[in-house]
Amino acid sequence: MKKIALSLLLCIGLYASTVHTANVLETMSSGGYTYMKVKENQKTFWIAMTQRDAKVGQTIKFSEQGWMKNFHSKTLNRSFDSILFAGDIQTPQQRVESIKPNIMDSKYKEKNTITIAELFANRDKYVGKTVIVKGKVIKTSEGIIKRNWVHIEDGSRFSNMDDLVFTTTSSVPKVGDVIYASGTLIKDKDFGYGYFYPVLVEHASFKK
Repeated sequence: MKKIALSLLLCIGLYASTVHTANVLETMSSGGYTYMKVKENQKTFWIAMTQRDAKVGQTIKFSEQGWMKNFHSKTLNRSFDSILFAGDIQTPQQRVESIKPNIMDSKYKEKNTITIAELFANRDKYVGKTVIVKGKVIKTSEGIIKRNWVHIEDGSRFSNMDDLVFTTTSSVPKVGDVIYASGTLIKDKDFGYGYFYPVLVEHASFKK
């Protein structure tokens, strides 16, 4: 699945896009996303958003992030001829984030690990290298763009960035687990459709 987001950032709010208002005809959730068949005026189509409690008959507003043709959802085991990846509408006031103080240290820091704040602050230093982070799993998503996604926090923060994303093709740990996560760091990764990451760790592996 190529990105909304999202940070999903998780970054949906950073992109100007077309705003839609539609009625929900069908809805299902899987892999951290909610898929909805909606009707806007006389047009019926499918959209995907980060998981939410959507109900048939509900009127929703959403911003347009990007269309995909012949999209297959592994977690649903279902293909869509065409689907719109959509995001929540945000006002300019909502997009302005207050800058929180940097926290460079972590209670999980060990001799051979690196804090998340350090990786964000000095990402050029670590590009292409294997890094190890110890922290808590806060979110997982499976089968998106042929990858599984694991979000980890360790209590450190740099320029409001405190959520480090790891991608893997192996199984994912449980939310709430404190783990060691290792992989190859890349920077400024843009998957399209709003999925942009200033720092991302690929080919990840995990252990307790």
